[in-house]
Amino acid sequence: MLEEISALLVEDDLIDARLFYEIIQTIPESTPTFHHTTQLSETLSVLKNRTFDVIVLALSSSDSQGLNIIRAVRELVPQVPIIILSRNKDHHLASQAIREGVQDYLFKSDIFSCHHLSHLGCDDIGHSIVKRLQYAIERAKLTKQLAISKERYELAVQGANDGVWDWNLQTNKVYYSPRWKELLGLSNDDIGDRPDDWISRIHPSDQRHFKKQLQRHLTFAQSQLSCEYRIRHRDNSYRWVLTRGMAIWDEDGIAYRIAGSQTDITARKALETELHQEKELAHITLHSIGDAVITTDAQGIIQDFNPVAEKLTGWRAKAAKGRSITEVCQFIDGKLGRCPQNPVAEAIKRNRAVHMEGQPTLVSQTGEAFAIVDSIAPIRSVNGDIVGTVLVFHDVTEERKRAEQLAWQASHDPLTQLCNRQKFVEVIDGAIATARSEHLQHILCYLDLDHFKAVNDTCGHAAGDELLQQVTEIWSCHLHSSDVLARLGGDEFGLLLYDYDMTEAIALANALCDAIQSYRFVYNDKLFTIGVSIGVVSITSETQHTKQVLKLADATCYAAKNKGRNRVHVYSPDDDDINQQSRTSQWYSLITRALDEQRFQLYHQMILSTEKVFHKAQLCEVLLRLSIPGSKQPTLPMAFIPSAERYNFMSRIDRWVVTKILDFLSHDAADPNMIYSINLSGMSINDETFIEFLKKELDHYSIAPKMLCFEITETVAIANLQKAAQFILELKTLGCSFALDDFGSGMSSFSYLKYLPVDYLKIDGSLVKDSLTGDIPQAILQSINHIGHLMGLKTIAEYVENQTILEKVQKMGIDYVQGFAIDCPKPLLTA
Repeated sequence: MLEEISALLVEDDLIDARLFYEIIQTIPESTPTFHHTTQLSETLSVLKNRTFDVIVLALSSSDSQGLNIIRAVRELVPQVPIIILSRNKDHHLASQAIREGVQDYLFKSDIFSCHHLSHLGCDDIGHSIVKRLQYAIERAKLTKQLAISKERYELAVQGANDGVWDWNLQTNKVYYSPRWKELLGLSNDDIGDRPDDWISRIHPSDQRHFKKQLQRHLTFAQSQLSCEYRIRHRDNSYRWVLTRGMAIWDEDGIAYRIAGSQTDITARKALETELHQEKELAHITLHSIGDAVITTDAQGIIQDFNPVAEKLTGWRAKAAKGRSITEVCQFIDGKLGRCPQNPVAEAIKRNRAVHMEGQPTLVSQTGEAFAIVDSIAPIRSVNGDIVGTVLVFHDVTEERKRAEQLAWQASHDPLTQLCNRQKFVEVIDGAIATARSEHLQHILCYLDLDHFKAVNDTCGHAAGDELLQQVTEIWSCHLHSSDVLARLGGDEFGLLLYDYDMTEAIALANALCDAIQSYRFVYNDKLFTIGVSIGVVSITSETQHTKQVLKLADATCYAAKNKGRNRVHVYSPDDDDINQQSRTSQWYSLITRALDEQRFQLYHQMILSTEKVFHKAQLCEVLLRLSIPGSKQPTLPMAFIPSAERYNFMSRIDRWVVTKILDFLSHDAADPNMIYSINLSGMSINDETFIEFLKKELDHYSIAPKMLCFEITETVAIANLQKAAQFILELKTLGCSFALDDFGSGMSSFSYLKYLPVDYLKIDGSLVKDSLTGDIPQAILQSINHIGHLMGLKTIAEYVENQTILEKVQKMGIDYVQGFAIDCPKPLLTA
């Protein structure tokens, strides 16, 4: 019995609709239930509110309006099968309808003509129509199931991330799924349907293997195709893939089709390669590492033994495996000589990595001892249970020897083999501690060789080194084993005398002085006499710290030098020489900070002509001041210049002054007609790089050299006359002028003036002031002025402090005057 059908008839011709219904009524046992609409709008409204198994749609013509009706119905109910009822046998319209998704079509002429001829013989037509309605419904269901099945298959394939291929062996064409192409970055245009398009992309080294596996499956040698190989991606890189497939054979056993999947296994292959490399690396590392590596089980039984372990223990790996670690490895503390606890048992007990204490040493089977650095750690299973241990030993025998040697070198002077300054400071620290705890007195001696520089300058540093070695030997003969002699640097030494009273210490210090004074150093047939200045300071419970006592000893030593050298000077709190030396040493820190923090200031004082009509060029001297924190007034140069000279700061200070003056002159505030006179120290005169420095600064600031005049003192000039003359000449070549300062203070011969190409002769201020009190100073002043003029020099009188002095030097014909009666120093600029 046919299933009951719910149908919708869309027919605007009521007569045709009644005839169609009469024909259906001829099948009383299975009459479909029909709902009838005449207009498209009515039809769409009904379809929105009610479902049908099938729709019979009558079309009256083949124009596009009929197709539009089909499209409208299909869009609203795409899953309901549609049967077209056409008035004429318009096959063109029928085919168009089928393309629009119609399931079947009926022609009115076939149905209604039969009905008109005989009412009794047309039940077959009714049965046929009902059957076609049922077929349409079944076909729609199957189409839907097929679409669902296809969608499910595609989702499964996509979810598996595999590409699918289907090879028709009879036509020799291959279908490649979109995912198969996507895995290789290919588009439809990049690959055809030939097998060679696939196989040619396989890596040349893998093609033979793939073909062999394919052939084995097609000839029943293996149940399925399964092959891993490399295949070329669109970017020309190679990806690893796994291809699986299954063939279908005909009755003659000939395969006519094979299909399967392709999976990208590049990541897996990379992981496999990495794991293999790690495993191989671990094996190679274990047997090539420079450390001894031994693994044991949880009971301390040796499981693995690398070649270095064989070397250190003296056991062969084959013989050691299976033995207890305590039997194969004999450990001792190299410092204390005792055996440590079983390291394997300790690591297992503590459940962590352990190290043997002290200086672990491994004694081999042959009795040879190796200093080692060790690490013993437990090996755990996945569950965290200890299943064994790994012991790693590094042979540090040579390193330990070198470390001991380096430790000695770090605390000793390599030339004299004496303690160095760092070690000596530690010794003094200990002496201060015992002086406090045991109420002892120790003596610190600071020794500085006299005339050592003459040896270095005359014969070179090799001679100086030999002299220091010989001096060390001479002094060592006078010392006790408890006395500590150290070389502090250069030609300076320190001597610590434990538990000495001052009388004994002074006697020993004088003995050291006498030994050096009577010693004659000979080098390359040159004979030298040297001496030593020694400062002696006591270390008591009142001594605060090492830095303090070393500073006092240094100051005391320099006091000995200032008193005539080659002597011993003992520190006393009320010693003016030592206190002055201590104050001088404080300037080192002050000057260093002043340079780093830009605390120097520049002043200037005018130098005026004594003539009523001034010279075209005006002069002023640049003066230096130092600003000290906490001091209201700037510090004058006579306070810090001596210390700056002693500690070799003058070259830096001179360069700072030059740079600041040039920077000032580069601004509009500077007077272009003024000549600025800058003082230079002896260090700058002897500095071979100063001229080049000045040239670069002049170029940088674009200053005319004629605006600069440089001053050096008479004392500096005559100390190295040839060097000073060359220096002055080079500056004058640049366009600068030069002045000789403090002339007359040394009372030297006038003859050297002809070697110095200076422009100005500044007469020492003491002569200028004294010219008021006696005829001799006045005569000297006049003679200097006269000789200066004869040599074409302009003369400048310093320290013109009152009107009386001014009038006197004017009468003498001196060209320029400088002093408080003319102008007081004023700030030029500040840093």
